[in-house]
Amino acid sequence: MIYTERQLESFGTPPFKYETNQIIRTKDAIQKALDENIPNATIKESFDLSSFKYDIYLQGSYKNSTNISKSSDVDIVIELTSVYFPDTTLLTESHKRNYDASRNTSKYKFANFKNDVQSALVKTFGNGIIHRGDKCIIFNENENFCKADILPCFTHKKFIMFESYSTSRANEGIEFSTDSGKTVINYPHQHFNSLAAKSDSTSGTFKQTVRMFKTLKEELIANGKIGEGIAKSYYIENLLFNLEDSIFTGTYKEKFSKALEKLIVDFKSGAVNNYTCANGFQKLISTETWNTESLKQYLLGLILIRDNNEF
Repeated sequence: MIYTERQLESFGTPPFKYETNQIIRTKDAIQKALDENIPNATIKESFDLSSFKYDIYLQGSYKNSTNISKSSDVDIVIELTSVYFPDTTLLTESHKRNYDASRNTSKYKFANFKNDVQSALVKTFGNGIIHRGDKCIIFNENENFCKADILPCFTHKKFIMFESYSTSRANEGIEFSTDSGKTVINYPHQHFNSLAAKSDSTSGTFKQTVRMFKTLKEELIANGKIGEGIAKSYYIENLLFNLEDSIFTGTYKEKFSKALEKLIVDFKSGAVNNYTCANGFQKLISTETWNTESLKQYLLGLILIRDNNEF
């Protein structure tokens, strides 16, 4: 084993509080810039919207308390809740007809929202801090704030019943389009709730283990054993979420060994292909999420840590 018990314990420990405070300051500053600079009334009038409301919240490792010091990017979601992307694939034919008859397509498109968010941020922080990426708007780190990926999105509604707008049921997530034209759907609130429940059922040791495995990934990258894009933090959270609670007991070395052994067994048997994301709606291994070759490279890196005394 390359690392001592003490080192593994440090890998599982949350970052210092000052890092969290900087994240809160960054989020609050972004919210203030949007509230002051997005012309809500003009947008409502121009696009004939009955309301124009958005929620701002953290997503990802910082939201889920699985963040590590070696990976400092912060994801901040700007979700427009007044307009949504629908998914009617689960509806019966009669309920699809009900939905189609009731649908009132918004004139305000996602591209409009992303542009308005970017313009509002540039007005406050300038082009030196704000840059547009394919997937998100990048907020560059500076002396006052941390680096953040700002993700404008619409609410996503996966309808499971639709008799009328007042009599309908849907699972809600978020959806956005990249500038290159790719559609991305996720369910961050369900993901958060599932990880919180897993943490409770393991007395917090699940999240300790997740932080350890994320830090080990960074160590593997730093030592040139795996590539940067092999194992995203989100995938590692979901990978370990699929393991039974008994895995997350004992010393850090024991948690590492038990988790890795189970993952190797499930990879060889193909059971990992049945692993799900914590949100409950997506498979972990698919063309849209993680692929088996990347997972294999990550597991081989962890085996290298287990079986050697140095890189």
